[in-house]
Amino acid sequence: MIVRLILAFALGAAPAAQEGAISGRLVPPGNLVISKPILVVALSSEYTEIWNGDVQLRLDTYWESYKPTFAKDKQLFVEVAQMAYRDALRNIIALMRRDGRLNAANFARESTPDGRFEFRNLPFGEYKIVAAGAVGDREFVWQEVVEVNSAAPRYVQLKKHIP
Repeated sequence: MIVRLILAFALGAAPAAQEGAISGRLVPPGNLVISKPILVVALSSEYTEIWNGDVQLRLDTYWESYKPTFAKDKQLFVEVAQMAYRDALRNIIALMRRDGRLNAANFARESTPDGRFEFRNLPFGEYKIVAAGAVGDREFVWQEVVEVNSAAPRYVQLKKHIP
């Protein structure tokens, strides 16, 4: 009986998990319209750091390998940069899936066909929302930083795309 009372008191006094949600919408440039799902990922600060490093390494490697070609065709570097961001995102998702501390499905999902997305049960902290996919015949990568610090859902419009 006393054990039950102690357990009930201890469980009742336990702090609530500090989690929040992010919902949002991808905004394509110009008059383009999103018509199919796009991969959207919420990167914690730990994974943001890894992703940024991976992107920079890829960009540096591509630049050193193809510098003369990029000097002749600057648009090619823009396309290669988008590849670097997209490939780094795929790599970070693979790392997240292998991480036993978290459920990667909570942090990576596809948007609705019109570009809406939502992440629930995110621990409080700063997240970089990264999205990658095709709109029409062009590839885009969007990113935005969002702070989750309350249970109230945060809304974000991803307008900033790379590059």
